Amino acid sequence: MKRASEAMTEAKRRGMRRAMRRVSPILVAALVVLAASRCVITQAQTSVQLIKDEQILFEAGQTALDQAHFDEAIRIYQKLLVLAAKDRKALATVHVKTGNVFVAQRKFDRSLAEFQQATILDPDYAVAFNNLGEAQGELRQYDRALEAFNRAVALDPKLSRARYNIGITYGRLGNLKYAEFVFRLLVRDRPDYDLGYDGLAVTLSKSGRARDAITLHQKAISLNSKEPSYYYNLALSYLILGETEKAVEQQKLLQDIAPEVANQLASVIVKKQMR
Repeated sequence: MKRASEAMTEAKRRGMRRAMRRVSPILVAALVVLAASRCVITQAQTSVQLIKDEQILFEAGQTALDQAHFDEAIRIYQKLLVLAAKDRKALATVHVKTGNVFVAQRKFDRSLAEFQQATILDPDYAVAFNNLGEAQGELRQYDRALEAFNRAVALDPKLSRARYNIGITYGRLGNLKYAEFVFRLLVRDRPDYDLGYDGLAVTLSKSGRARDAITLHQKAISLNSKEPSYYYNLALSYLILGETEKAVEQQKLLQDIAPEVANQLASVIVKKQMR
């Protein structure tokens, strides 16, 4: 009886081992799938957290720039360079943001380098090309600036700032007729774009048509009454026309908007009166 019992027990063990051999591959596969799923979930959670961290830092960097805390803004963007190291488009954005800080500090050589790096990382980044052109313009690299602005417009025809900058650059090169042409097209296509009217007004004023410029200056102000340069430019056109009292009116309006600009305009008016 004992031997029979042992034989039955051994038979059961062999049966269990055969069953385990059949089940094991399925069980192993299930465990592998479970582990992979957990890995994917973890990676997704990490990616979401990374995006949130980037957004927080981008906002913090912009706030620091707006408050003129330039060193703090640079430190924040340096952190972002590490955080976004594997994302070329995000890196390009960081370089543009860093370049904007240097522009605010009037460090145009350094801003140019940042914008150039952004265009290398993301060759389809229209804003990066526009900002590159602006830095080149400040450094009087006008031909290169035009190339950058035209590239920006080719990438994004709706980028009005780049079209405006093309007009400004032709004006700086002394080609006022073509600058006028560019601005007229801009205000035709974007009748709500205040910069376009101001650019056209300044161009006409420089071309000896200050009288025609007045209504365009006023249009720019009506679209954006908080921009100090529009009042300043209108005042200059009045001075060209010999209408000093109207220029003084603009200077008084500027006192409430931008006192420093108002003081600069007051100096220009005084010098004009002394001639």
